Amino acid sequence: MPHLFRLLGLACLLSGCAVAIPKPADSALATASKWNAPHLSSQQITNSWASWQDPTLNTLLQQALASHPSMAQAQAKISEARAEAAAIGAHLWPNISATASYNRNLHNLPNPSSAKNLTSLGLDARWELDLWGGIAAAKQGVYAGLASSESAQQLAEASLAAEVANTLVSYRACQGQANLADQVLQSQKLSAHLLHSKLDVGLASVVDAAKADNEASDASYRLAELTTQCRVTLKALVALTGMPEAKLAEILAAEAGLMPARPALAIKSVPAEVLAERPDIRIAGYNLDSAAADVAVREVARYPSASLLGMICVGCQISEGFNIDSRNWSYGISFNIPIFNAGELSAKQDAAYARYQQAIANYQIQVRQAVREIEENILRLDDSQRRTAELERQLSYARVQLKASQALYKVGSASQLQVAEVARYELAAQTRLLTLQREQSANWIALYKALGGHAL
Repeated sequence: MPHLFRLLGLACLLSGCAVAIPKPADSALATASKWNAPHLSSQQITNSWASWQDPTLNTLLQQALASHPSMAQAQAKISEARAEAAAIGAHLWPNISATASYNRNLHNLPNPSSAKNLTSLGLDARWELDLWGGIAAAKQGVYAGLASSESAQQLAEASLAAEVANTLVSYRACQGQANLADQVLQSQKLSAHLLHSKLDVGLASVVDAAKADNEASDASYRLAELTTQCRVTLKALVALTGMPEAKLAEILAAEAGLMPARPALAIKSVPAEVLAERPDIRIAGYNLDSAAADVAVREVARYPSASLLGMICVGCQISEGFNIDSRNWSYGISFNIPIFNAGELSAKQDAAYARYQQAIANYQIQVRQAVREIEENILRLDDSQRRTAELERQLSYARVQLKASQALYKVGSASQLQVAEVARYELAAQTRLLTLQREQSANWIALYKALGGHAL
């Protein structure tokens, strides 16, 4: 017994010699101290799609998040990570198992009727001592994996929400462009009809009439192309939301060309505060923590390990009317000391450290990519806002020209053919502006996602 106590005391002393988990230098994880893109404020980010003031968008987002398989997949990964964390945590506690057996033996010698009934019941216990902190490090690594899975779910939600928003905006823009293309087609048909009428009386050439027919055919082709594109985009929305196509088309029928209002977004002045909102950066950080913990686990595997052992067994033997009871127990400690493994354990530790270095590099890559995405989207928005102002001026000029042409037509100073041509200029200006508004909305969505915007 005194020997066991001395061994236990030695084990307790060794348990204080936990292996240190590596930690990267602060300079390796540093981020920029300020932004280099224009028009960045220091206000709080409004992490809500409600800031877009678009009820249809919010409805589709809720439907997609509730029904899309990727959400169930992300939740299942979290459940898996939690179960793994519980399994690792169990290693810090004793492992106790029960055994029970019954045997009946019949021997012909020395007595033909000699029979024995043997029964036994026992408890076995084993407790691996965490001498070097390997189990604690493994537990820390698994919990980092759990946190990574939770952030991955948030990333999946943000990605799905951005995809739904982009697809909705694309469908509305497509419908708006199709409506404008239909008006262009009707105008081209009118021009072709007028030119053929003039051709019949010798006031127009065959070349002009053929050109008008060709332009009408081109407008018809463009409308058919847009119609197909709209149908394909609608089916993408059906796949994302799980809603019936007919119901979805009915909801969106009155929203052709409707672009979401500018969201109430502002950006914190310190990049590190913004990056902390991004799930992918958090995932990279948790993966780094997990890789660091694995380095410690692999190092501990090279050191001796110790386990406390215990056993209690109660047995009963019945033979020819005699009962023989037996009770056995034992306790002790066992050590496992790696002596020769041809460098396997050392190689595994080196591989773990290499993965740790890769995790540091991956974190740095993710941070740089995140800063790049945010600043590039800011620049694109700044550019699209300037171009939007210019196209709005062009549209206003086209409308003034159309109004003047219609006035001249009423007093007989302009032909119907001239008015139709000016009307097409105005429709072309509307189409260009709608295309740019679609691009601007896509940039807002990309920026919202780049800022780590939440799903709802």
